Amino acid sequence: MSSRTPAECVDLALDEGADEENRAGAIRELKTANECDELAALVREERIADQYRHQALEALATPQCDSALRKLVNKGPLEGALGEEAEELLATVEDD
Repeated sequence: MSSRTPAECVDLALDEGADEENRAGAIRELKTANECDELAALVREERIADQYRHQALEALATPQCDSALRKLVNKGPLEGALGEEAEELLATVEDD
């Protein structure tokens, strides 16, 4: 694991100039560190590519982040496939 702070990971995930591997790695680091609020913020961030929003959403599908995932689903609709995926992931986490 790198020595990046959660804020640095978020910045890297949002950085359109960074390569795909580093951006995805930053999202994995947030998951490893259980930075649920930061992951949820990335899911709601409309200015980044959907692939990173989906990665952040999938990273929330853990028992440690179930409350953040629930807030995403209940707080307001996420558009299209992202919203459907959030509901499916929440159902999976709640079943465990």
